[in-house]
Amino acid sequence: MAHVYVHPVATERGLRLAGTLGMAVLPVFAVVVVLLTWLEWDFLHRIGWTVLDADEVNYPSSLARGDFGVVQALNFLMIGVFTVILGQGLRTQFVHRWSGAVAVFGFCAVGLAGVLSAFATDLPSEEESWHGLAHGIGFLLLLFGCGVTFIASGLALRGAPGWKGYWVYSLLNYPLAIAVSVVLSAFGQVSFYGLVAILLAWYGVMGMRLRQRAIESP
Repeated sequence: MAHVYVHPVATERGLRLAGTLGMAVLPVFAVVVVLLTWLEWDFLHRIGWTVLDADEVNYPSSLARGDFGVVQALNFLMIGVFTVILGQGLRTQFVHRWSGAVAVFGFCAVGLAGVLSAFATDLPSEEESWHGLAHGIGFLLLLFGCGVTFIASGLALRGAPGWKGYWVYSLLNYPLAIAVSVVLSAFGQVSFYGLVAILLAWYGVMGMRLRQRAIESP
């Protein structure tokens, strides 16, 4: 039997906000990365980065070391803040207590990953620094947090009103991202781009559905 795990103070306004921010994660991140790549094109190539070929440059994290680096740092923070707020809204839809609690933990891990990722990464010619280590931990925590969040959210949404099919999507998103990354590995860095896009797309899909639920709910 499902253990009801619905927060009693969920409001339409709160769900709309959480859903909107979830929908914004991928497009905002992508637009900022593309814009900064254009603005810092010469800098990126000086440190050895190319669009497709494998290299030692930590991209797009290296954008934070350019002239407009603070914008990329804020971009990473955005992921953390927006996903945590989405998590606060999505947890009102969970109907399984323990998997819901694990999902909340996952959202918090992603939030912390955004904070750590905002620290500047090391460039290929530099020795390892404390901020580069913090950034690296942030990236690993992002991967771990996404996996926990997606799977636990899917399990917590089984049988939830209005979420038919979405719980299956949540369970499949992470392995799908890995599979796409492996398939695209022959195309250099396209593999990494595909991995990140599919992972961040989950927040948009769930955010869109959360906004719809805000309208549907009495």
